Amino acid sequence: MLLILFFITIAISFICSYSIEKLFVKYSLFLDVPTKRSSHDMPKPTAGGISILLSYLIYIFLLSSFNHIFIPELDANQEETNQVFYILLISLVPIIIIGLVDDLKKVNISLRLLVQLFSATIIIYYFYIRSDNNIFDVNTYSQQASFMIVVLSIILSMWLMNLYNFMDGIDGYASIQCIFVSLSASILAYINSSDDFMYLYILGLGLASIGFLGRNIYPAKIFMGDTGSVSIGCIFAFFIFYSASESILSIYTWLILLSLFVVDSSYTLLVRIVTKKNIAEAHLTHAFHKVARKSNSPIIANKILMYINIFWVFPLAAVSNIYINYNFIVTIIVYLPLLFFLINIGAGLEEEH
Repeated sequence: MLLILFFITIAISFICSYSIEKLFVKYSLFLDVPTKRSSHDMPKPTAGGISILLSYLIYIFLLSSFNHIFIPELDANQEETNQVFYILLISLVPIIIIGLVDDLKKVNISLRLLVQLFSATIIIYYFYIRSDNNIFDVNTYSQQASFMIVVLSIILSMWLMNLYNFMDGIDGYASIQCIFVSLSASILAYINSSDDFMYLYILGLGLASIGFLGRNIYPAKIFMGDTGSVSIGCIFAFFIFYSASESILSIYTWLILLSLFVVDSSYTLLVRIVTKKNIAEAHLTHAFHKVARKSNSPIIANKILMYINIFWVFPLAAVSNIYINYNFIVTIIVYLPLLFFLINIGAGLEEEH
């Protein structure tokens, strides 16, 4: 029965993506008109992330409401599961709304950050007050240290929302990363706790992204827009702290799975700050931009993303999942070669003409 639910989720996402694409083109809605700093040269519909979110929320509803049909062998605490996903909805809906408005008509960055702060605070506060023996436990840390961990967690959540938006720059790139991270995290979560629903909820986001990828792969017919990219970042932030609070997946393991996006967005932003560029302005200086431009195709950038994820990132994420006492060291090992690659390719630097 689970396979049927997986297929339904992918199908709904693809059908929604196709329908939204045609609707937006017909009525000239949410069209992304290219500029000199765009990776595309023709107006294309954006806000396609609606299809990912809609199909994912349907997946969650079906899985939680009919778990006795899809996974009768698991004994789920339905009341607790519903409460957790009410929090996800409360934090996600404002992000979706501001994303839609931003895709339609650019929104002031201060307002976007304020909404992200609200959503991040909801997520962190919820897992803080329900914590027992996890990273937020005030009995483990001093009051000051615990407060700092909460603040840093909120900042990390907001950064994740923004970095995923930054990295949605070429056809299929953000979708493929979402599929990889979701599938990998669900595998590791299943290994750690096969009797917990969480691995299935994480997996659903990847399934929804597979359907969308059918219309987003090069040459893309529709983009996910801020509606999709920032929302995916929000969902990942939610699961990072949800899985950590349940001691199912370490934050370090998540940081490893997201390493390509984290290091590219963070290093590029740092370089642009140091070189006094406008960090709020769209640009084509991320590493994936440079690879795509040099190869004259986003396909090469997507292939490199997949190869690095499959042969470098996932194996070391698995190692960190097994040897949890060496999480920090493994994370450094993952990030260093990626950082050297960014330095070598000149990420963040404008190319001379």
